[in-house]
Amino acid sequence: MIQKIQEKSPFEFKDNKRSRPRTLRVIISKLYYSLNFQNEPKATREKVTQLLLYHGQFSKDEIDETFQFASRRTTDYSKEFLELHPELIAASKSPETKNEIQKEEAETKKEEREILEEIKYVFPRYA
Repeated sequence: MIQKIQEKSPFEFKDNKRSRPRTLRVIISKLYYSLNFQNEPKATREKVTQLLLYHGQFSKDEIDETFQFASRRTTDYSKEFLELHPELIAASKSPETKNEIQKEEAETKKEEREILEEIKYVFPRYA
């Protein structure tokens, strides 16, 4: 697939409304899972987007829409996210701090404050 992108060979799909988005979803899924998606979901998304824009068959809007459809919010943080938010690492190390955080989160929910969530992407896996 990477070779096809590098050569800018067009991906084939049937001539109907659903075929193009499905083809793009399969391509993105295969590329996304072949890279370091678990540790760096945001950087992996950027890399996949760059590859597909270089290839030229799909627009940025189509690519973004496909990623948006697969996005999920989670508190299961990646290494990339923890590097951006080191306070989460310090808080998770001590059990006492965990209890304090859980109490704070319960109070926070009452006050409707936002808990830090990371966006990750879940695509179907294709063989």
